[in-house]
Amino acid sequence: MKNFLMRMNTRWSKKELSGWSSFQKTVYLLWPLLNYFIAHDAAEILLWAFTGSVLAGKGVQARFLTENYATLRGVINGMAIAIGVAFIWPAVKREIAGGEGKALMENSHGKEMKKKDAHVRRDRVGGMPGLVTRYCVTAAIALLSAMGLNLLMNLLGLTGISDAYEETSRAQYGVNFAVGLFLYGAVSPLAEEAVFRGLIYNRMKRCFNYPLALCVSALLFGCYHGNAVQAVYGTLLGLFIAWCYEMCGSFAVPVLFHGVANVSMYAMTYYGGLRDMGMPAGAGVMAACLAGAAGFALYLRKTEQK
Repeated sequence: MKNFLMRMNTRWSKKELSGWSSFQKTVYLLWPLLNYFIAHDAAEILLWAFTGSVLAGKGVQARFLTENYATLRGVINGMAIAIGVAFIWPAVKREIAGGEGKALMENSHGKEMKKKDAHVRRDRVGGMPGLVTRYCVTAAIALLSAMGLNLLMNLLGLTGISDAYEETSRAQYGVNFAVGLFLYGAVSPLAEEAVFRGLIYNRMKRCFNYPLALCVSALLFGCYHGNAVQAVYGTLLGLFIAWCYEMCGSFAVPVLFHGVANVSMYAMTYYGGLRDMGMPAGAGVMAACLAGAAGFALYLRKTEQK
């Protein structure tokens, strides 16, 4: 068992993985995801049990729970997500380090090496101004693609045909606005990117190839959201996120992308803004947003390739 755990938590090189069977590779890919869900679900059950024991039989607390149930539910889910990611974080760190160039040497020499690699990355994109430009362009792609895809979902009428989506939407928008901004703008992006891009995407790219890693990590990310509407939206957005990660090679990029997309859409839709947009205006804004996202993506590709 100890050897199995070491095997699953080690960052194997592409050359070493080439000798594995497809079944072994699949287990290697899904093992951290299984660990994340076990830790997340166990933490959520324990947190709800603790909350129930604290509030049991106390009128004031019970009323508070009833009046703020959606916010409390969001906070507990956010805490469970953080605990789940903490459980697999050592493996995530190894994958992120490899994805950003340190493991290309199949070695790591501690903090000095990390600092050196950070300077190399800054020099590669033109110093600090280059990094700022990269992150600004990433944020623009995130905002425009998220807005364009949200409008597309609305215009196609997909948001109104899924009961599961409506239930999820009520839960999300029932959360206190400030708490929601923190949960969806910081906790969810870091945790979900650690799982789906940090681990799944990086491992799949070494086990198989880049196109398959791009598509499958995006599909898993979409399905993770639990309903058809968000599955489609999450898969399409996941393709953008993984592509930007591949272009830039820094884990900060997908986290920033995800955070900007979540915060902007949460803020815009909290009071029903995008849903109230009519067909002609909505179609025009959607086309402009997606075209703008494509334009910034081409610019990012051109600058990163230099």
